[in-house]
Amino acid sequence: MLEPLANWSDPGKRRLWAVKAAHERDEERLIELLEAYLYLKSRKKSLTSPQTLRTYRTALRDYLAWAWPPDAPAPRVSILKATSDDLDRYVSELQTSGGHLPENARPLKPASVATYLSGVRAFYRALEWAGAAQAPEDVHAPTDPTPREERRPALPLDLYRRLLEHLNDPQDPAKRRDRAMVRLMAEAGLRISEVIHLNVDDLFLTERLLVVRSGKGGKQRSVPLSRSLVDEIAGWLELRRALADGAETALFVNTGGRRNKGRRLSPSLLRKRLARYYSELGFPKRYHGAHMLRHTAGTRFYRATKDLHVTARLLGHSNVNTSAIYAKMDLEDLRQAIDRLEEET
Repeated sequence: MLEPLANWSDPGKRRLWAVKAAHERDEERLIELLEAYLYLKSRKKSLTSPQTLRTYRTALRDYLAWAWPPDAPAPRVSILKATSDDLDRYVSELQTSGGHLPENARPLKPASVATYLSGVRAFYRALEWAGAAQAPEDVHAPTDPTPREERRPALPLDLYRRLLEHLNDPQDPAKRRDRAMVRLMAEAGLRISEVIHLNVDDLFLTERLLVVRSGKGGKQRSVPLSRSLVDEIAGWLELRRALADGAETALFVNTGGRRNKGRRLSPSLLRKRLARYYSELGFPKRYHGAHMLRHTAGTRFYRATKDLHVTARLLGHSNVNTSAIYAKMDLEDLRQAIDRLEEET
C-alpha cells in the first residue's frame, strides 16, 4: 500500500489523476484512490480492516457498473457530477433489481444496500479530497423493518451441541482444528477474522488468557478462556506441531494440500467448511454463517451475567449500547415466561 499512498500524496497530481480515471473509467485507479483516502483521511486510517477494504472495493465496482456499464461507450451518469438523486436511484435499483456485477444480480437486503452505500459515500469523499467532485449529500439507506435481534440470531444450545459433537473426531485433524475455532467464536466471542489472525504467542494457557491483537478497528483486548476450552486448544497445539514449521506463527493452519499445508488458514476456507457442516447437520438457513457464532457467545455472556458491561468487555465493544442487542436475542427468558404461563393454565 505504500506506493499507492505516495502516488496520491501530491494534491495537484491527485486531482489530475482522479479526473482522468473517472473520464476513462479506470476502475483500478479509482479503487486505488479510495484506498489511499481510507488509509490517510478516514477515522481509522491505517487501521482500516481488510474486510472493510474488500467490501468497499466491491461496492465501488458495482456502482461503476451501474453508472457506466463496461460495454457502454459513455456513462449513463457522470461519475464526477452525480447528484443525490442519482445515488437515490442507485439505491432503489439495489433494492429492486439487485447488484450490477454478474455475480450479484439479485435484490439486496437493506443491510447489504447500506453497506454498498457506505462504500460509495467513501468513494465520493475520496473524490472530494482529490478536488475532483463534490460528495452528494442527503442520501440514506433503506430502513430494515426486521429488528436486529431477528436478523442476527444466535445458535440455539441444542444445535450448538450437535455441531460440537459433529466435529468431535479424534482421527480428523481438520475437524479438531475447526472445533477449537468454533468454540473460540461461540464461547469466547471472537470474530472470524480475529480467530484467523491469532498467533501461537497470543496464547497464555497457564493464565487461561488469550490476547486478541487484531480486533475490529485495530483494538486489542484480553479474553479469559474456560478450562475446557484451554484443554481443547492445547490438544490442537499438539497436532499443530506436526503440521507447521518453526517459521509459521499462525495458531490455526491448513492440515492438507501440498502448497498450503502448515500455513495460516484463510477466512474463506473456514466459512466454506462451516457452511458444509451446517448443511451436513441439516441446520435451517436461519442458523448459517460464521458471525452467528459470535452472537451465540454474546447471548450466553448476557444470560450468565445479566450485565451488559461485562458482555461489552468480553466482546470488545467500546459502547455498552452495542451489546444491548444480546439482551433482546436471549430467548431463554421468553421461553421460561411462556412455560410459566402454560403451568398456570
